[in-house]
Amino acid sequence: MQFKTLAFAALQVLAVVALDVRADPDPTPEVLTAKRVVHTLIQQSPFLVESTTTVTWTQSASISPTEPVASPTPTIN
Repeated sequence: MQFKTLAFAALQVLAVVALDVRADPDPTPEVLTAKRVVHTLIQQSPFLVESTTTVTWTQSASISPTEPVASPTPTIN
């Protein structure tokens, strides 16, 4: 019983030591792009075509600081 406890504690210490220590976040956020392909039916030959859209976004923390939202006030009609 004590062996399991000691082994568990040792594995927890090993897991904490193995964590990647991160310094300051990267000052240049990563830009990600994705292409979405949609199969579309049309009225003329070849009847099935592919349309694509490209979505681009920047991976980062929140763009602006969050603002507290006031709780709703009840009204009587």
